[in-house]
Amino acid sequence: MDSKVSTYLKYAFLLFLSSYFVISEPVAASEQKYAHFKSCELIAGQVISPCNIGYRTFGALNKAKSNAILVPTWYGGTSEGHAYLADAEYIDPKKFFIIIIDALGNHISSSPSNSATQSNEKFPQFTMADLVSIQHRLLVEVLQIEQLYAVVGLSMGGMQAFQFAVQYPEVSSKYAIAIASPRLATFDIAHWTTRNKLLKQFLECQCNAPLEVLAGIQLLGAVPEKLSLDIPREIIATRINENAQRINMTTGKAWNQIRQTQAMLTHNIAMDFNNDMSLAASKVKGEFLIIVGADDRVVTPQPAREFADLIDANFIELDKDCGHADPWCDASTFSNALTTFLDKKTK
Repeated sequence: MDSKVSTYLKYAFLLFLSSYFVISEPVAASEQKYAHFKSCELIAGQVISPCNIGYRTFGALNKAKSNAILVPTWYGGTSEGHAYLADAEYIDPKKFFIIIIDALGNHISSSPSNSATQSNEKFPQFTMADLVSIQHRLLVEVLQIEQLYAVVGLSMGGMQAFQFAVQYPEVSSKYAIAIASPRLATFDIAHWTTRNKLLKQFLECQCNAPLEVLAGIQLLGAVPEKLSLDIPREIIATRINENAQRINMTTGKAWNQIRQTQAMLTHNIAMDFNNDMSLAASKVKGEFLIIVGADDRVVTPQPAREFADLIDANFIELDKDCGHADPWCDASTFSNALTTFLDKKTK
């Protein structure tokens, strides 16, 4: 545990760089697998064709098919990058059959960057509901799993878990959700809308200036006091320029990020309930563990706090001055909360 924690702490701050992804210690990942669908019809009526969905599995499905746990990926994340969760410290593969599914737009599953027929801007805009519908289809049609033990998600993966709870309320008995939101707050909408505008400016100019602004915005996702400790004020301008150089943006990568960001911007689990979050809360079933970072400036914690109150969820607020990276800065608390919740028998 200690070596893993040190690795997460070393890289946690990079959550605010490049694509807000966490670089984790290499883990022996299972084989990359794919579900090849002829097409995936989206809620808006558009179609992704062909529709290839990546996933990895860890552990073994028991005879009763009652130990399956779904893990959706976060923004820009891959099933390989989530492999560290398939561990006794988080989700024990000796107890559970873990299914990590690559989200559309992550360059593993069908994406603007890898589609031969719908590349870049031609790739349809998708929603969290679309991602969840495809996950459910993979579970039922490919893995022949009708019932899940749990859904576990962080950040955008947690947004998918929230959506899963209202879209398929009978399918899972537990939901463990960290640093995510049932719908984005105003601050988050401003943040992610600005990111997308910068990405589109990059696509127009193919120049570095938008990336320098993007690098600065990414640093603003940090807790101010922590940022002051980590980067001396005398070198912050230089650091922004250095970070911009490391973004290594391409046209395909920009469109991947734009499409995943659009899914977050339209995310709202109360959308089909007249925007009434109380009504949406009344539709969910199962037990919830909801974890937030007290000073999260990437995904505002208040909507998750309020939803936790509505459903009487197990609620934990981490506060290690790491904001969105609190589950890595306070890895022991996160680990203990997750393993305890998953091991506890359902009511």
